[in-house]
Amino acid sequence: MLQPRPSALYRLAQILRVLAILALVFLVLFLATVAYSAVEMGEGIARQAGSLQHSDAATLVGSSIVVNVTFPIRNDGYYNVRSLTLVAIFTNESIQSAPIALTETAAPVNIPGHGSSVVTLLTDFDVANPAGPFLLLNDANLNGTLFLNASYAAVIPVNLEVGFHYHWGAPFANLTYAVGTPTPESNGTIAVPVTVSFENHTPGLSAAGTLNVVVTESNGTLCSRQSYPVHTSEGPVTLMETFYAPESCQLSGATVASTFVGSGFDIPLPTETIP
Repeated sequence: MLQPRPSALYRLAQILRVLAILALVFLVLFLATVAYSAVEMGEGIARQAGSLQHSDAATLVGSSIVVNVTFPIRNDGYYNVRSLTLVAIFTNESIQSAPIALTETAAPVNIPGHGSSVVTLLTDFDVANPAGPFLLLNDANLNGTLFLNASYAAVIPVNLEVGFHYHWGAPFANLTYAVGTPTPESNGTIAVPVTVSFENHTPGLSAAGTLNVVVTESNGTLCSRQSYPVHTSEGPVTLMETFYAPESCQLSGATVASTFVGSGFDIPLPTETIP
């Protein structure tokens, strides 16, 4: 006996059922591969978290030392990463409890699947904040947190939080200051040599400023006040200047106080006593 032919509506329902099952299978596979790829990308970023480094010469902008910091990112997943942005917080609780610097990407970045890119973070170290004097004179290991936001596989938002370490190089590290032996001049003045030495550990940073020298007799009387233009570059720096005091000054036991004045910051130098 012949079976009745299924109606067209029944056949359509069967086809839709099969398509729904296939769509569900593809959706599960898609989400599984997205999850796997996102984890792979996150682990790659975590592995690179120690690779923060200077990219370009640091610059002085007002009271801030602006450093471009690069961070390599590899997308080991299958899908494209779009509109990726990074925000980083630099901290060191032994220096100050508040963040020392905040930074973010200059512009969103797109990275293809199995591709890589280098993201630049515009980092502003404000030396006018409470940590400024320490950062000007001392190298420091800074801790940080990197926050990543992106769109993955076109529709999946990705948010990651990764810790990192960053080595700060001070522009006036290992600062020393010495006053030489006064020497009488034929014009009735006394020449006193001053030597300032330090190491500029901020990559590519050059700083222009003024060395202000004030000499005060042991009784508190002002003896001399002079200024010298100074320009420093990266690496070891030695400034050798000579100030001149009137012959009437009692230089034996007098104190020499100096300050390096830059654009938006002052570096008080150690006070020295003339023998």
